[in-house]
Amino acid sequence: MALIDDIESYCGPPFPAGTAKYFGKGICVAPFETREEFNFTFPKGKGTDLWFSFVSHLENKGYKVQKVNEMLEISPVDQSYYNLTQRQKEEMEGRIKQGLASVASAVSDYELLAHDVRKYKELLKIIKINDEHSLRAMFIDEVDISTGPNAIKSIVVRWPTIIADFMTLGEKMPAEENVDKIKDELKISRAEAVILSTKQRLYNNWKEIFIPEVENRFRRLVAQMNSRKKSIEEYKSWLKPLIARHRLYKEGLSASNIIKETLTTPYHSPAQAISTNTTSIVAWQPFVGVEPRAGSLSINDLIKSGINPYDKFTKEKLIFNREKGLAKEHPWIMNNIEFVEEKIREITNPKNEWMKENRLYYVFLQITCDRVVMKSPSGFELEDITFHTKNWLVSQNVLLVLLLELKIMQEEFNREINQLLGITNEDEIKSEEEIDKIIEGWKKESKKEKPNKFKELKEKFLNIKTRFSKIFESLGLDTAFSRLGPYEHNFNDRFTNMYLPPLAVDFYRPHVVSYLLKEAGVGK
Repeated sequence: MALIDDIESYCGPPFPAGTAKYFGKGICVAPFETREEFNFTFPKGKGTDLWFSFVSHLENKGYKVQKVNEMLEISPVDQSYYNLTQRQKEEMEGRIKQGLASVASAVSDYELLAHDVRKYKELLKIIKINDEHSLRAMFIDEVDISTGPNAIKSIVVRWPTIIADFMTLGEKMPAEENVDKIKDELKISRAEAVILSTKQRLYNNWKEIFIPEVENRFRRLVAQMNSRKKSIEEYKSWLKPLIARHRLYKEGLSASNIIKETLTTPYHSPAQAISTNTTSIVAWQPFVGVEPRAGSLSINDLIKSGINPYDKFTKEKLIFNREKGLAKEHPWIMNNIEFVEEKIREITNPKNEWMKENRLYYVFLQITCDRVVMKSPSGFELEDITFHTKNWLVSQNVLLVLLLELKIMQEEFNREINQLLGITNEDEIKSEEEIDKIIEGWKKESKKEKPNKFKELKEKFLNIKTRFSKIFESLGLDTAFSRLGPYEHNFNDRFTNMYLPPLAVDFYRPHVVSYLLKEAGVGK
């Protein structure tokens, strides 16, 4: 989580002068002695036991633990492990490809059925509103035309008004087939009246057959379309966990920074049977032992401490900030404020127990475990495991942002799967947004917007305001004339004496250092 380093530059220790100038509006401090590495070498399997027992130990001590990232890389020299992993991965890939092909075929069938349904829906509309004109036009164009030389369109040379007379007949006497009555009503020759009477009889017979057939056909098409739609949903529901499982097989060399490191790392050797596994977790729990800092605060319904973690500073500097906030790595949240606020409500909900109502400060632990399994030509296997630890003391608004990033990562993982499957539900990715963008682009190309003086003045004012805010921030004037923030801001005296010692003595040392050394057998 690179975000926490950016937050630390905002809310970390206020030294050297000019750095971390927002200390007090948020707190994110990691003592140097908590940035350590623990390296142990064991027989194969004991390092894995230590890792999972350590994760369970943190949960038993009251931490909430979440995995952030994991990568796996296996040397082809270790054939048994490599073949097993590759075979499982290739089997999943084959099933995914087959499933996606089935989905594509089902979608193609669904689109054809949907097209027919739309067509028959238009016919039903014509029938239900009794649009005689449209039905007669359809009869002339698609039914009567098949009679060849006797078609109305073929004899229009002899009687130029015969098509108009046939349409008028439908308006004045749609069921009439008597030649004399047709002749007198339309004031036409008897020969034309005979032709119209014949066509009228054929039309009425066709209509009696056509209308119920359209209704029955429409019902069958809708049933088939719903069946195909259900099968598409089932295909996607079957594939979704399979794709998610495949995504968890993340190869180390898929990351660009890992590719660069393989040139110099001693563990990536094409001549040795080596597998590497990197796992990153975060863990947090309330920081207890120091009295909450009092102040004139407005009580918030969700946070009983009286300090709202989702305040103006958190929004502007830590979340919706493209330079050092969440929006730096996840720019799509700038247009999804409702999603952000929904996830914040989930995090602050007491039922989830991710944040406590009455705690202002938290212990936030970030641990990366590098596990290397080596198999020598003699057959001996050993496991080298390294724990990279870093422990922060963070205020509740900083923790809120860090937990929000976890929710965003979960959402992005879900979106990647949905994009692969083409899912478009209300709560998921909507391809209609792309269509709207295309339409808007067409509108801009076809029609230039008229100049809006008020809009131009507003944009100029906002640009000037942004420039002045950057100038004030660069000179430190934005904090010089503002209050110090709702959290502890006396770093040299109170914070170093009352907050940092308990962080090491009560949390980091017993929960991390002592446990790892004890379980690894160091000193025995």
